[in-house]
Formats: sequence, C-alpha cells, structure tokens
Amino acid sequence: MNQYTYYHESPSFGNSRITWAVQRLILANIIVFAVQLLLKPVEALLFVQWNSGVQGGWVNFLFGFQPPLFLHGMLWKPFTYQFLHGGLMHLFMNMLWLFFFGSDVERVLGTRQFFRFYIFCGALGVLATILPYLVTGSTAPVIGASGAVMGVLVAFAMVEPDRQLFLFPLPMPINARALILIVVVLNIIYSFGESSVSWITHFGGMGAGFVYMWFRPKISLWQREKRFKTHQRNKKSHAGKKGGDRVGEAVDNIFKFKDRDHR
Repeated sequence: MNQYTYYHESPSFGNSRITWAVQRLILANIIVFAVQLLLKPVEALLFVQWNSGVQGGWVNFLFGFQPPLFLHGMLWKPFTYQFLHGGLMHLFMNMLWLFFFGSDVERVLGTRQFFRFYIFCGALGVLATILPYLVTGSTAPVIGASGAVMGVLVAFAMVEPDRQLFLFPLPMPINARALILIVVVLNIIYSFGESSVSWITHFGGMGAGFVYMWFRPKISLWQREKRFKTHQRNKKSHAGKKGGDRVGEAVDNIFKFKDRDHR
C-alpha cells in the first residue's frame, strides 16, 4: 500500500483543476520574469551588466545564486534565484512541468505544506552547486525553478508511481517511475557536455524532494501519536483533578454536617 494513502481524499486525486498554490507560483514566476524584461533596458543604459561582472546583470548578481556570494553572507539567494529565468522558453518549460505535476502533489500535502516543500526543494537543490564550486571554482549564476520543479516531479512519482503519462515524442505511455529514470539519464548526459543546464541543481532538487516525501509520513505519524498521548495525559490529569475535587467536597460536607449537629 502506498505510504501516502492516508493523506489524500480518494476522489480528488487525478483532478485536472489547477490548485491554489501551483497557480500562485506560476503567476509569481511570470510576474518576476516580466519585471526582468522591463529592467533589461535599464541595465543596458546604466552599463550595470558590465560593471557587475556577473552574467545577466545586476538582477542576477543580487538575486541569482552564486556559491561565493552566498558563502559571504548573501543568504537570501537560495530562495530568490528560484523565481528568475533566463528566457521565455526556460520559464515556459519549468512552469509546464509545475502545472502538470504540482497540483496532484499539492492535493496530497495541502497548500501550506506544498509551498514549504517547493521552496525547500529549490533551496536545497541549489546548495548542491557549492560542491563543484569548491572543486572547480565555477561562479556562474544559477537561476530558474528547475530545482524546485524536479523535487515536485519526484514527489509525484512517489505518490503516483504507476500513473500513465504521455511524453513527446515517445509513441507509448510511460509510468511516473520511468519518467524519473529518463530525467536522471538526461541530466547525466548534460553533466558530460558544455550545457548551461545546472544538472547538479536538478539532482539536488530531486534528492531534497525524495528526502522530504520519505520522512514526511513518518513525521506526521509521530506528531499524531504525540498529540494522542498528550491528550490522554491531559484527560487522566483532568479526571484525577476532578476526582480530587469530589473527595474534597465530600470532606467539606462532613465537617459542615458536624457543625450543624453541634448547633
């Protein structure tokens, strides 16, 4: 039995309607990309792109992820880089994956937890780029929602491993587990080439998604057991206190009865 069975209400899974958090995340990414486009002429006018020394200009410098800048105190970068994109196709592909797989995961986790999960996967995913920086000294900025989206994809495969999917240009449907395998192979291929794709961020996001989804049911079970035990203790304590009050009332009544006799 799937370990996430107790999470979701049976008829809701597979619902094609886009969920609240996924909708807001897609909208936020589109708005940020529009702001990026509006700022490009300003960057060119002020020559800030050249002065910053960072590919993409001062927006990437301030909000994209570069390991040395993060290690020197710019701690917001693992969160802000997720909403920047290098082009329309980059944005479109990430949001397309989020649209197709995010809603089902949100229905399982709930809206608040899905937001946390999404940001968690994106942040931990990009932190994996610190390792190649320490080895090679590469400081190219990382931008995009890919790390978070890869975490969502893994979560979907863990929740619905046998869901049948059509992946262009394959002529036959594949299940979610096979899709994960294809994505892993593609990223391994990227790692041997000169691609601009941050494959290590993808693997980092996938790993973060797996860890979160693996431990979440166990943590939830522990929390429920803890609440149940606390409730039982409070119930016993209340019962004991109530019993003690009854004994006290009985003793008071005895003395009151004796006082009346003496009168």
